[in-house]
Parts: sequence; structure tokens; C-alpha cells
Amino acid sequence: MIGTIRHLWAHHRLLVIAFGLAVLLTLFFALRLALATLYWSDPAHLQQPPERWMTPGYVARSWQVSPQALATALGLDPDAAPRGQTLDDIAAAQGKPVETLIAELTLFLNAQQP
Repeated sequence: MIGTIRHLWAHHRLLVIAFGLAVLLTLFFALRLALATLYWSDPAHLQQPPERWMTPGYVARSWQVSPQALATALGLDPDAAPRGQTLDDIAAAQGKPVETLIAELTLFLNAQQP
């Protein structure tokens, strides 16, 4: 086994490095998937009341609604909605208090529930 690894390292160094990077990348995404699955399977993270620090993507996932529908409800272009903006940022860009935006969003979210 060690002899095989030494042989591969001596004769195919770039392939061994590329393989190692591929393994690390696979492990990274597998860990990321596992952590996201654990996080969103916890009922405490579902239907959380919107808060100023949340992003539209977080709210959409928490309430299990379409991100495009949520963007439209927030007055954003669903195809060009900026990623990473918080509800506080969106309210400031629209020139309205964040409490008003959150109240409107809460009405929309409650209307989406069966």
C-alpha cells in the first residue's frame, strides 16, 4: 500500500494532488449538506417570525414558500433580487421603517399557510 502511494506520488504527482483536492471538495459539500439538513429539520427553525437580521432566502426557507413569491411580496424583482440583503437593508432601500416591512411580510406569510 505504502509502495503504491509512493509510486503514484513519484510518477503521477499532479493526479494525486487533483484527486486529493476532489476528495476535500466532496467532503466539504457533504458536510455542508449534512449541517443544512440538520439545521432545517429542527422544528425550532421553521416558521420563525421575521426579524430585521433575516434575509429573504432565510425567511422563504423557514416558511417553506417560494423565494420568488417572497421577493415579489417584498417589492423586489424576483429575477434580480440581491442575495445577502437583510430585511433591514431592504426596508432602508425602500425608504420605509423595517417594522412596516416586517408587518407586511408577516401578513403575506400568514396568508400562504393552509
